[in-house]
Amino acid sequence: MSEEHKRVMQRFEERLARLEALRHEMPARWQIFHLHNALSALPHDHSTADLHLDEFDRHELAKEYPELEADKVPTVEEIRARFDNLAGGML
Repeated sequence: MSEEHKRVMQRFEERLARLEALRHEMPARWQIFHLHNALSALPHDHSTADLHLDEFDRHELAKEYPELEADKVPTVEEIRARFDNLAGGML
């Protein structure tokens, strides 16, 4: 097993342990989703698994790196406002 693969395996184990510790607090659905996707990719493509773990960590990283806020998912209201501006009475 390559060092990179070992690093991703360790990273996965740490995230899984964190979710297990939160079991009674119900971890967020997106955390479980990204961890599940990382697990699915892990046997065949550790690079893809690493990307899913990046997504898992994005919330915590955004606190440390505010520039990641540009990657935040807009609210439905924000999408509606942008669409209304774009449509500009065309509909």
